[in-house]
Amino acid sequence: MSIIQQLRALVDLVIKLFELGLFITIILNLFSPPSLYRVQCRLNAFYDFFLNPIRRHIRPFKITPSSPASLDLAPIILLLIVWLLVHPFLMWILGV
Repeated sequence: MSIIQQLRALVDLVIKLFELGLFITIILNLFSPPSLYRVQCRLNAFYDFFLNPIRRHIRPFKITPSSPASLDLAPIILLLIVWLLVHPFLMWILGV
């Protein structure tokens, strides 16, 4: 394997781990199991760095006015950005 192929494989792995962690964060935020509270807090602390710029433009919104919970679309938008823009762009830069 050439160094470019190794670098491409490493970048691909890092992006897939980022996507997996973000997907786990989405699931944990939806269901909030008490036994995984610490994991949820650490994942939120990491991903908030990436989510806060999106949240500034697209705020969480309430589904119904009387509901205390709100729907946050920022994690889903970030996941779509990574899937559709970042990953293909980096793979194109490193050569297909």
